[in-house]
Amino acid sequence: MTFKMIVTQLMLHGYSRHSARWVSSAFLPTRARSCYCIHNMLRRKLLPHESLTALRTLTTTASSTPGKGLTQNREPIREWEPIDVPLVFVPGMKGTHLAFSGEESDATNSESAKKKRVWLTLSHLLNIPPRPDGDPLRDLSLPLTYDEPREPKFDEDDILNISSRYPMQHRGKLVPDGIVDHIIEFSLGNKTSSGDPRNNFVDLNFLPFYGHTTRLLREMDEQYHKRIRDGKVESTNSFQTQDDDNEAVNAMSNKGIFDRLGSFVERTSNWAFVNTTKSSAQEQQQLHDSTKHSRPTAVFSYDWRRSLPELCTDLHDFCETTFPGQPVQILAHSMGGLMAFAAMRSHPEKYDPGAVVVGVPFETGIQYLQDLHKGYYTELDRCRQFIPESQFTMSSHWSFFPISKKRLEDRFVDVSKQFSNDPPSDYQVQVKFDADVSGIGKPTSTLQPTVEGENAYFNFYDPNEWEMHQLGVFGPEYDDKIDDSQRKAYKQHMQIQMTAAKEWRAKVLGECESEDNGKKTDRDDTMANVSNFPPFVACASDKVPTVNQILRRKRQLPTTLNHTGGNKSVLNKWEYDYINGRSVPGDGRIDYDKAFPPSFIAHKKVTLDSAHAKQMCWEESGGSFARVYQEVVEQINEYVGCRPLDILEAQNNNLQSHLS
Repeated sequence: MTFKMIVTQLMLHGYSRHSARWVSSAFLPTRARSCYCIHNMLRRKLLPHESLTALRTLTTTASSTPGKGLTQNREPIREWEPIDVPLVFVPGMKGTHLAFSGEESDATNSESAKKKRVWLTLSHLLNIPPRPDGDPLRDLSLPLTYDEPREPKFDEDDILNISSRYPMQHRGKLVPDGIVDHIIEFSLGNKTSSGDPRNNFVDLNFLPFYGHTTRLLREMDEQYHKRIRDGKVESTNSFQTQDDDNEAVNAMSNKGIFDRLGSFVERTSNWAFVNTTKSSAQEQQQLHDSTKHSRPTAVFSYDWRRSLPELCTDLHDFCETTFPGQPVQILAHSMGGLMAFAAMRSHPEKYDPGAVVVGVPFETGIQYLQDLHKGYYTELDRCRQFIPESQFTMSSHWSFFPISKKRLEDRFVDVSKQFSNDPPSDYQVQVKFDADVSGIGKPTSTLQPTVEGENAYFNFYDPNEWEMHQLGVFGPEYDDKIDDSQRKAYKQHMQIQMTAAKEWRAKVLGECESEDNGKKTDRDDTMANVSNFPPFVACASDKVPTVNQILRRKRQLPTTLNHTGGNKSVLNKWEYDYINGRSVPGDGRIDYDKAFPPSFIAHKKVTLDSAHAKQMCWEESGGSFARVYQEVVEQINEYVGCRPLDILEAQNNNLQSHLS
């Protein structure tokens, strides 16, 4: 049955020509762009109950007739279904490349016009050519200088207005330069399988970190705009210039060696280097996208070093500028989920289609303390770009720490008594303690029990306490590296960013210090303002043991003389263990139980089984992206009204009952 025939039948049921065209378009796959009208008509009582019965008869007859979208065996053809609602992807922390701008590249004259990447490059991961920590060509630091606060864009009480109340940190020489599509896993091994002439092998796996996600989104956008060019779908204001064929070619030609090698190794499985990804991203995608949507898409690349309040505002500005006047759906990973959550709290109407977030640290991120305290080597253990003197200039991570002692629970404990000469009688077994050894990228294989100790909570939002505990740049090893003026600049910077971060946690997540006293919290006030919050799906993994308890003890070594003389220790008076504390189900980085939004936000929980870095990869690469993408499709289908008639009928019954 054709569209015109259904319109005619509906007019016989009493619909005007205009209403009949809109209602019938909602039930035809080729007119899916108008499906949201059913939802609106149900809400406005424009679609009576008896009309659903007629529509079921009409659409059943139409769907059983071979025609467009059906084979003679009545099997649906895999074609891209057009959806006008844009999808915006927000990657997590460190998921965006950073590069020197052309004039700041410090390169030779021939390279001065090009951007030179600082994060993330293969040469840096391999440390080729060898460079020391803090080398200017690999330095990720932000300036510790500030401008006056920027002009507020929103109402005084708007969550996205927090950043305008504080001085604005200078941006420095680095700028965002695209999404990190690949990261590296590196190992040595010995092959025992017959028929392989290479007994010794190097496993160099370019894991498609965000590559599978961005590939799918790019193809969705290309298919959508091709249909616009062919006149199959009316054009919208969301047409993006990055879809232009010439620009796509230029983008490929400008890819760095890291991206080109990643794509090459991914295509050449089991070549000279063994690639553990069994099939290419394109082949994997074809296994999973049985429900394909062609729709406008965009990726928000950002400078993840900057403050979270500022980034939340930038995300909303990006969505408004890229898709003006259009509601958008959000797909976000890790810290990107926090940014999306804040934007949705502030402007729910813009994000009415909803959001699907993955691996988000909604509760305390105490694990990030190890990143800041000693820094760590990047994936191949050859280059230490994230050294304390660089990380303490950054701003986004200050929002990860708990405001109240109650929220910290027992995730940071002091075990010094167990290592004293006369330990308490209740400490029967001395715990294992690996002092100052990084646990990043080294997940435990089994769950570990809770380690008993005294709560080591301190005010994470007070720079003086970081100095008192000799953390990061305030440790004795930095006494000869930074002078008093630099130390003062660090503390002033931290005070600005910590105050903003603390306000952000209180306003967005409803956390405050009064929780420790059992008093009314900001969360109680917040609960009254979430009735119009968009649909929200939170995905989290529970199959990877995740250490969520940091151990601390007093150093046992006696005070030693430093090279300048005096009686000052050159060693920190505290030692920290990031490996042997309690481990719980999670994704290796974030606890499962702490990856969901506050209880005053209605949300759907989805359980995954992959590690944090692989969550946005297809299952064949050890990820969970097919499950995540399924939630994206279901959410947008519900928004535009592409639901089975029985669900629509049930919703109509509920609505009629509620109104009566």
